[in-house]
Amino acid sequence: MNAEFIQNLPTAEQAIARLRELGMPRRNNELWSFFPVAKIPTPEFMGTDFAASPAAAPTTSPAAAPANQETDFAALLPIANQARPMIREIVPGAAEMAMLKCNNDFGYTVLDIGKGAKVSLEILDNKVSHDIAAERFDINVGEDADVEIFFANPACDLPLRFRHFNINQAAGANVRFSSICKDTAIGRVSVECHLKGEGANFDYRSLHVLDGEASQHSRLTIYHEAPRTTSTQLARNLLSGSARVSYDGSVIVGYDCTGVNSSQLVNTILLSEDASVSVKPVLKIYHDDVECTHGNTVGELDAEQMFYLVSRGIPKKAAQEMLMRSFAQETFLPLPDSPAKKRLMSSL
Repeated sequence: MNAEFIQNLPTAEQAIARLRELGMPRRNNELWSFFPVAKIPTPEFMGTDFAASPAAAPTTSPAAAPANQETDFAALLPIANQARPMIREIVPGAAEMAMLKCNNDFGYTVLDIGKGAKVSLEILDNKVSHDIAAERFDINVGEDADVEIFFANPACDLPLRFRHFNINQAAGANVRFSSICKDTAIGRVSVECHLKGEGANFDYRSLHVLDGEASQHSRLTIYHEAPRTTSTQLARNLLSGSARVSYDGSVIVGYDCTGVNSSQLVNTILLSEDASVSVKPVLKIYHDDVECTHGNTVGELDAEQMFYLVSRGIPKKAAQEMLMRSFAQETFLPLPDSPAKKRLMSSL
């Protein structure tokens, strides 16, 4: 077990102290710019004298950051609520498949994945009724390990859910993070990924298929901290009704990190006039020899494709479903054949 990684895990007392310092999330905090923060209930342990404004972010953000350096409310919430960490070591060279499911409102999972291991992790929902749920995952990935993390659960109507991932990758480590969300309420997935070793790769793919009053939010921060690291972000959204999605993605390339390659692309199809999407790409690059791109498209179903299908006798509704299914499946087609790809494609 990586002793330094485990030693840095925060305690409940540290998490509460830091939350009181940070204060409740506010819209003027860049971490929560698009989130309906008024919907977050104030925990009892916050008391009445917590900070009135967001605390300043630390100058450094080490993976599995100590509580006094953590800046994300959602990352600290499970620990402050006494979630006992489920700590698991996966030995070097192992091949494992696992399903992770939180057994109450707040969960905390710590995984130390050894060198060269091949791991598939599916995250399942806890459907027990509660007003708020929050999970945190601290994942240390050893050299040349290959890891896939995914979830594609049926639509869930829990009022408010947070999931926070802190991923630390050594040299040559490959992590694929993929998800499908069909939830009908409010949720936020936050990912902080540190590419700390040369040749590490992080691949992120998400699909939101939302209707009604659903409000789902994604925040990613990817730190390229070593040469020749790569990251890919592809987020796609199919939005109906008054559904709302936000995507806040940051890529930070450090000094002396030559040969970095990073891409971010967000594609959204609005299926109603009241649906909306907000996208905020951020690039902070401190080295010249890098290739970093970002893009964002918003539109409707392609009129020419619709005309082509309908003109050949396909009913309009069936044609719409064909185009939406194709748009969704393209998100995950590049993935290698694996349990993740099979599960994601079958859920579509």
